[in-house]
Amino acid sequence: MRILLFVFLIVLLLIMLVPTITKFQNIPKTDKAYGGTLIWGTRNKPTIINPVLITHSVSASLKELIFNSLVRINSKGKIEPDLAESWDISSDDLVYTFHLRKGVRFHDARECTAFDVKFTYDKLIDPKINSPFRLSFQLAKEFKVVDAYTFQIILNKPSVPFIYRLTNIEIMPKHLLEKVDLKDCLFNSHPVGTGPFRFKQWTKEDEITLEYNPDYYEGRPYLDKIIVKTYPTSRDVWAALMRGEVDFVEFIEREDYEILKDDPAFKAYALPIDCYYAISYNPEDSILADRKIRKAITYAVDIKSLIERVAGGYGLESNGPFYPESLGFNPEVKPFEYNSEKAQALLAEAGWKDIDNDGILEKEGEELELKVLIDTRSDIYKRIAMVIRQQLQEIGIKIKLQLYNHEDMLTKEFLGQNRVQAHLRLFLGGTDPDDTAAHWYSRECKRMSRLWTYNNEEIDKLFELGRVTKDKEKRQEIYQKIHQLIYQDESACFLYFPVDFHAVSAKFKGIDEFFTLSMPYYTLRDWHLSTQIITDGKHR
Repeated sequence: MRILLFVFLIVLLLIMLVPTITKFQNIPKTDKAYGGTLIWGTRNKPTIINPVLITHSVSASLKELIFNSLVRINSKGKIEPDLAESWDISSDDLVYTFHLRKGVRFHDARECTAFDVKFTYDKLIDPKINSPFRLSFQLAKEFKVVDAYTFQIILNKPSVPFIYRLTNIEIMPKHLLEKVDLKDCLFNSHPVGTGPFRFKQWTKEDEITLEYNPDYYEGRPYLDKIIVKTYPTSRDVWAALMRGEVDFVEFIEREDYEILKDDPAFKAYALPIDCYYAISYNPEDSILADRKIRKAITYAVDIKSLIERVAGGYGLESNGPFYPESLGFNPEVKPFEYNSEKAQALLAEAGWKDIDNDGILEKEGEELELKVLIDTRSDIYKRIAMVIRQQLQEIGIKIKLQLYNHEDMLTKEFLGQNRVQAHLRLFLGGTDPDDTAAHWYSRECKRMSRLWTYNNEEIDKLFELGRVTKDKEKRQEIYQKIHQLIYQDESACFLYFPVDFHAVSAKFKGIDEFFTLSMPYYTLRDWHLSTQIITDGKHR
């Protein structure tokens, strides 16, 4: 009897355990583990870490790790929720209502609410603060707290791409900053946000340490720490990577990428960026006012050869201001093929001839010389300029380089006295096609204080239409038309979209979401070491 009772109890226990066993069998296997440190090497010395004030250096990258914005751009270039779990847009497209997540806390345990959001945006547009983002928010009429978890932005006029401007603005804690001078306060070197990592220390050697936020609303990051180490030069960063002193380096040299791309100890990435090199023309210059001259320059520049000689073949030929993955890119716009004979024929039609057989064309006693402005702080500008000077001299155009090493030098007096006719530079792109308006929409050119203003009434009207058109296909048609008109106008000599090179130790996993065109830094929260590395104790 006792034996039968024992067997019965065993059977009953097994029956009770079956659901539990099945449950554990359904748990997916993973090599992810919590722990480890990422050492990030940089030669860009950190500056203050303040979302309203900083736009450059490694500090701008750290913003996304320490703070959160209302919305953010993901690895596919799309807008997605962040602090705002959802939002509504009024029927007249003037009122944006953001519904905030409840329970999101700053690193000092205070809850983040709509009052913090309003405080941040008020500081953003405060003329006394003079934020570099201030001009981008001139459309904003009012920032309004509806309740603790509801925030509104009221615009002066509709703007479909306005939502993208919010992705650059991370939210700061009102309770820590409302009574201090935002430009000069302890917060700028000891930031407190809501992000996946908390600030821990900043040494006199410019080494910054972040530690994981256990209270992060999306769950704690896998890594325990991120340490940023600053080095004097890119060569020093490279040496540190080779020594195993750092794990992650952005913007390595192309030659170094060639070494690492086949090394199993690293993962190396060659990523195109949505910015482009171009020579923009002074529309008021008497020589360049002749469209035949501008067209001849386009024919004379061998872009494929330029990319090969300057960038080792890494680059994407540009035929306008829109990157091929952009909504505004028009696949029907074909770049001019290199043809020096056509270039020479156009110059002859314009009346330019080599009268004294010195290789330089002349007209009415004047040599065909163009003064091109270049920033001497950039080696890439110098290399591009040298190649283009050689190519244009082959068709009889003399290029004289006008050098500068700081934007403060570019006064009207400087440009006028030196008769600057063109500017070789890197033009910034953007996730939304409207971001190109800063260079090609006359009102934006004036507002952004560009060297000179590009004027085209038809293009201006199209930009204005694109800002109020909600239908994606119709917006695409508008910006593709802008693409076509800008390239046909030969208002610039478009060159190429460059490629940046990055490297990270192969022991880190979950990194591919970061190495995209968007490069969303917040995705570093998903970087992790494998379970085996954590278990073996081989991580830092």
